[in-house]
Amino acid sequence: MRWALLLAFMMPAFLSVNSAKQKKADKPKQEKMATLYKNARNALKNQSGQDAARDALLGALARPALKNRQKAKIYYHAALLEESLNGVENRKAFLKQKYDTAVFFNKLRDMYERLRLCDSVDLAPDAKGRVRPHMQRRTRSLRLKHRRNILGGGRFFLSKKDYASAYPFLDLYTTYSDEAAAASGQTVVDSVIPQAETWATLSAFMVDNYGGTVRHADAAISYANPSTAAILHEYKVRSFAGLGNDSAWVASLKQGVETYPNHDYFFVQLADWYQGRRDFDAERRLADDLIARTGGKAIHYYAKSKSYLSEDRYDECVACADSAIALQADCADAFYNKGIAFLNEAVISQEMSCKDIKNPQYLADKERTQGFYQQARPCMEMVRKLQPERQDRWASPLYRIYLNLNLGDEFVEIDKLLNAKK
Repeated sequence: MRWALLLAFMMPAFLSVNSAKQKKADKPKQEKMATLYKNARNALKNQSGQDAARDALLGALARPALKNRQKAKIYYHAALLEESLNGVENRKAFLKQKYDTAVFFNKLRDMYERLRLCDSVDLAPDAKGRVRPHMQRRTRSLRLKHRRNILGGGRFFLSKKDYASAYPFLDLYTTYSDEAAAASGQTVVDSVIPQAETWATLSAFMVDNYGGTVRHADAAISYANPSTAAILHEYKVRSFAGLGNDSAWVASLKQGVETYPNHDYFFVQLADWYQGRRDFDAERRLADDLIARTGGKAIHYYAKSKSYLSEDRYDECVACADSAIALQADCADAFYNKGIAFLNEAVISQEMSCKDIKNPQYLADKERTQGFYQQARPCMEMVRKLQPERQDRWASPLYRIYLNLNLGDEFVEIDKLLNAKK
């Protein structure tokens, strides 16, 4: 009985010790770094097993005892293994065997990424704040060796319209352009850089990579002709909007208006921004500035008419709308502003009119009100003609106009339209 009790008390401790031993036995033995590098060298020599050797090396990065210099060495050897995998596909192509072009290029992209990480830890300060890089010469040499193929990768994916895949190559090519120039002793810009910067900007924008677009837009603009530069600047503005960077968006819009006054996108967006803030004076100053610089477009006068309409300044609204229509006979928005201005004046006149039919003023007020409705009619009918699909713009105004002008047939027709919509 006593032995049974003794065993009962000892059993938990016995199990605990054995459990710890079992866990230790189950835990895989950590390979020495020397072994990992040896396996990497063998993979490079034999041209096989590169993926496993690379993954084993990268897995060692989690070891807490590693210093930055050791991490840089790991990244560099991982880059060599990626280069070796690229070489496998390259040999297949040379021997006219079936090979994967995407893999060929992507391995070089991965190699560049390993080299970038190598540089980042190599340049990190040590515990005493000292920066003592020792891998830069080797990483630079390896990048320069394959730089043309990096550009080739960008072109390859561009030809496939695979903009998401093309961008990293173009970004890499342009990012290390200064390094390439310094290595060759050149003082002139690589002739491909202007095109590569433009391709990088466009590729990023096509896949909503707004950060990438902003990163390359200014460089691309600096090389572009004025018409292309305006489009690239528009992509930059749109990217700031996509990033939610309101201050940069407004600043770049103002820069766009100043630099590319004939590219209407910047004016339209900035005028709408002023309109939303109810800064109508600023909106009109903007329009007047561009009228003075470009000779004036319908869109400039339309913006002024809209600002005046927002302030219930109907005479000025109509005058500016007429100027817009004189420059663009099918300017539906200008006709709309003009029509709404007359319609609002008709409503105000109707509310303020004499209500006593025996008073001589009654007929005078009614005639004035009818005059406003009559002026509004052709404007809103023109909006309907120019934008038949925009029933939300013209149907209700025409309903009111036809009702107050006692136009029976026209009123019945518009009434049916509105009821059908319901």
